[in-house]
Amino acid sequence: MKTAQQIIGLPVVSIFDGNEIGKVKNVIINASKGTIDFFVIDSGVRSLSGGVIPADRVLGIGEYALTIQQPDDISDIVKIPAAIELMQKNITVSGTRVLTKKGSLLGETGDFYVNDDNTYNITGVEFVPVNDSMPSGIIPRSSIITFGKDLLVVQDDFIDQLIESPHSIEDESSEEEKKNFSLNLQSPVSDEEITPSVIISQEPEEDVSEEIKAEEETETEKEEILNIDSIYPDTSFQIPFEKSEEETVLETEQESEEEKAYEEEFELKISSELPAADDTKEEHTLSAAELFEQRQRQYLAGKKVTKTIYSSDGQVIINNGDIITDQLIDEVKAHGKLIELVMNYEE
Repeated sequence: MKTAQQIIGLPVVSIFDGNEIGKVKNVIINASKGTIDFFVIDSGVRSLSGGVIPADRVLGIGEYALTIQQPDDISDIVKIPAAIELMQKNITVSGTRVLTKKGSLLGETGDFYVNDDNTYNITGVEFVPVNDSMPSGIIPRSSIITFGKDLLVVQDDFIDQLIESPHSIEDESSEEEKKNFSLNLQSPVSDEEITPSVIISQEPEEDVSEEIKAEEETETEKEEILNIDSIYPDTSFQIPFEKSEEETVLETEQESEEEKAYEEEFELKISSELPAADDTKEEHTLSAAELFEQRQRQYLAGKKVTKTIYSSDGQVIINNGDIITDQLIDEVKAHGKLIELVMNYEE
C-alpha cells in the first residue's frame, strides 16, 4: 500500500539493462474504475509530448523505484488515445471537496492510497474535515461513490466508516480476500454426495448386498469421471505454455516497427501542414529531438488555446482564446504544462 506522493518522484528503472530512464512525474486516474491506469514519466527528453507507462507494463513499485521490463514499455502519450482522454478529464483525487450523497460539503481530500500489487486501485482517500467537530481519517473505497474533477462523492454514513491508519486498510483488504477465497471453496452438498456407508447403517441386513453393489457402481462412475479425457478427447483444453524467447523477440520487433511507422505518419502530418524550410542545412545540424520540437512549435504557432491553463500555485499561465506564440510555449514549458497545452488547442 502506497500513497500517490510516495509514487510520484520515484526513479523508473528498466531491469533489461539496469538503467534509470526517468522519474514518475504524475499519475493518470481512471475515475470509472477508481484505478491508476497510466504513470506519466519525465525522461528528460525535450519534447512537447510526454511519455507514459500503462499500468499493466509496470513490474512493481518498491521503496526505491518503479520497475519495468525494458525502455520500450514507455510510450508517447499521443499514441494512446485512452491516456489522452483520461488526462483531459483531469481527475486528481487529492485536494478535492468531499460531498455526501445528500449534498453536504464536509471537508476536503488529502493524499490517496493505492494498492501497489498489480491492480493499482485506489483503496482509500485521506479526509480533512472542514471543522474540528468532525473526525479525520481515511475514507475507504467502499464509501466512495464517484471520483470527480472537483468533488469526491461519498456515502452519507462515511464518517462512521473512517479508517484511522493505513494498516487498517491493508487488514481490511486481506480479510476481504480471505473471505472471497473461502466462499469460492465452499459448495453445497447434494444428496448424491452422501456416502453409501451412511445408507447401509440405516438399512436392514438383507439389503447390505444391494448397497455394496451400489457402492461399487459409484466407484466405477468416479473412475469414469477421472478418465473423462479418454471419453471426450478435446485438444483445445491445453495448458498454455510461455512464449519462447524467439517469439518474444519477434513480437518486440513487430511492435517497434509499428511504433516507428506511427511516428513517421505523425511527423508527415505535421510536415505537410508546415511551410518548407528554406535552409535544410540548419535542420541537419539539429538533433532528432530538437528537430521534432521545432516542427511541433511551428505546427502550434498561430493556433488558439481552448482552455485556461494554470500553474501549480493557481496562477494563470495562458487564457482560453489566446493565440499560441513561441513566447507562450516557453512560458508553459517552464511551468511543466506543455502536455496540457498540446491537448487543448484548435485551428
